[in-house]
This record gives sequence, C-alpha cells and structure tokens, in this order.
Amino acid sequence: MPLTVFTGLPGSGKSTRLIELANEAIAVNRTVQTFACNESPWLRAKDSIVREHLLGSRQQGCIFPLNHFVATGDAEKLLREMPAGSLAAFDEAYHFGDALTSAWIEAARRGVEVLVVTPSYGQTKNLNGTDFHQHVFTMKCERCNEREATASIVLPDRDGTLSVCAECERAIVRDARIEILDRLEKQPPYPGEKAIYQPIDELPECADWRVLRPDSASRVALMTRMLREAALPETDTYGHSTYLDVGCNTGYFCNSMRKLGFHAAGVDVVGGDIIVARLLDSYFRKGHCTFTACDAHQYLHDTLDQIHDVTSAFAVFQWVMIQTSVERGVECLEMLFKKTRRICFLEMGYASEDQYKGKLPPEIDRSWVFDIMEQKGDFAEIRMMDAKKHGLMFGSRDLFIGIKNTQEKPAV
Repeated sequence: MPLTVFTGLPGSGKSTRLIELANEAIAVNRTVQTFACNESPWLRAKDSIVREHLLGSRQQGCIFPLNHFVATGDAEKLLREMPAGSLAAFDEAYHFGDALTSAWIEAARRGVEVLVVTPSYGQTKNLNGTDFHQHVFTMKCERCNEREATASIVLPDRDGTLSVCAECERAIVRDARIEILDRLEKQPPYPGEKAIYQPIDELPECADWRVLRPDSASRVALMTRMLREAALPETDTYGHSTYLDVGCNTGYFCNSMRKLGFHAAGVDVVGGDIIVARLLDSYFRKGHCTFTACDAHQYLHDTLDQIHDVTSAFAVFQWVMIQTSVERGVECLEMLFKKTRRICFLEMGYASEDQYKGKLPPEIDRSWVFDIMEQKGDFAEIRMMDAKKHGLMFGSRDLFIGIKNTQEKPAV
C-alpha cells in the first residue's frame, strides 16, 4: 500500500523531502495535490500559506504550491476524488482531525500515493495495523552541532524552533529559569519583592512567593465547568478551538485553557509580563501559546476580524477607563464581545472598591456591568458568579459569563 509517514524533529528535512518528491512526480506528469489544514490557528497565521499558497522548508528556495488549505472534512472529500497513480501530500498533518486516517488508508488502497508529514498521536495510533512505510528523520543538535537532537523548543520570539540534544536543552532551560526569576523579582508593582500577580506552578522557586491573585485557580475551575457544560473545546483535535485572554499577565489562564485543548492567545500592555509569558511557554509549559505586547484597545481594534470561541478579560478595562476614558473602556468591551463566538468571561473592578474610589464613575458596579453586557454583547444568556459564594478575591468583584448561541465557525 503506497502510504508513507515522515516523522522527526523540526528542521530535520521532512518538508524538504516532501517538496522534492512532489517536484519529482510533476516532472513525470503525475498529478500532485498538497494539503494543509485551515482549522489550525498556527497555519492561519502564516502568510506563506494563507496569502501565497506555498509550502516551504528551511532550505532556501525549496517551495511548492499549496493546492488545498482546507478543513478535515473537505480534505477527505478531495482525497476520495483523486485517481490512482497521483500523489497526495499532507504537510503538518497533525493539525487535521484523527478521522482523516481512514481516508488516507482508503486512498492508498486505490493506488493513490499518500504522503503524511508529522501525524498526530491519534492519527499514528489509527494507522497501527495497516501497511505503511515510516521514515524517521534525524538531525544534529542545532546548538552544539555534535550530539543528535532529541527535543524541539519553540523559541520565545515565535520566529522558529530549535532542535537540540538533551544536554543543550538542560542548559537552555537552566538559563531561562534564571532569567525568568530575575525578571519577576524586578518587575512592578513590587520590584525587589518576591511577589507575582498570577501563580507560576512550573517554578518551585515561586512556591512561597506572594501571589496577588490567589483566586486564579478558582476562576479556572469556574471557567472549566462552564466550558464543559457548553461542550468546549468542540473537537478532540488540539488547537482547533481558540481562546483569547486580554490582560494575560504571565499567561496563567492561557496555559490553563491550553491544557483543556484550546489554542490560546494572550495580550498585555506590560511588555515585561509578555516576555516572561513567552519564556514560560517555550521552556516550561510548552503550550505553543501566542503572546502579544500591546495596548488592549489597539489590539482589539486591529484584530476585530479574528474571532475566538472563548474570550476573557479579568480586571483590565477599569484601568483603561482610569488611564484614558470611560468611553474608551466601553469600546474595549464592545470589541471584545464582537470577537467572541461562544463564551466571554469578564471581571470588572467596581467604583466602590477602595483603590478605584474617585477614579471611576460611581455607577460602575455589578448592575452596570450586567447592563452593558446585555446592551452591547448580543449574548443569549448572561450569568453572574457571585464573588463571595465562589471564593473569588475581594469579595465584591464578580465573574460574568456571556453566552452566545451560534456555533457557526467563521470563514477562513
């Protein structure tokens, strides 16, 4: 059965070999169709794929047309129509749903040459027991260039990956740990003190630090319960459902939602927090989350076309109001609601709190938040989790949940 699977670390040559085989097939007048998954937020962020419709590799000038940037179901239909003797190549196949494996097997049995690059664990499991050829690509460590690479790190700047040996990985992680702890201790609002806003469970050194929001785990528990009730994330394929946290700090909520199966993105105006979030994500959490340093209003305005299944903003927009204007804060709320496809989690600081007295208009309270969600959010239902009842901090700051009926995916 002409079914081949390529596995190996990033940079080991898998995509290069796919492109070489595709060009060889074209040279002898064979039909070639290449596939990538448009359900993946990572791939949707690549201009080379979305705008240029090209597959590429690290080898300079090694490219090939991307014929189909489609969802799993559409890939199955297209594969069924391919004639015997043609080549169907799937790059970064793990983004597709695991059910696609049955279509690969069926097409290969009809005589279609199927090439699968980097399948998911579920896809590989589904292929067990079938007659396929696996090619494991190896490479040297990109740091020491001596030992064989055994692990891959997504670099904090999001420009690429680094495949390294175990010894170099330990050294890189050690350096990252030192940098993170140094940054945390120097950062506002308590420079020189061992204080963090969100928990950082990955670093034992932070276990006895003062956590300014000790109710973070309680908020995650409430969110998880709500998401399970709404059957989110919507697919077993990791990353197809998306989450956005506005005011993400060091990425605690993004990491929590990533563990549930979401592709998570966070934005925060504090650049130092974003650097720490990226370092934690790359070297400890390994969540492939996306973090952006940007003003909330600007980010929401510039990304209105990007819809997320789930959104959140915890104690963010009252600061926008204080630093700019109430109107600008309301605009942020409206834009966040528009970017929400299914569920929005919102917490607002109230004017009655000591730190906001005289800084926020007195009408900004529980009723004000509920009313603005009702007027501006287009929610089918709005729930309020009472702070005291659910163990949330401050005792008077509630968690609001806006729920939309639509389950329709936005067009890509």
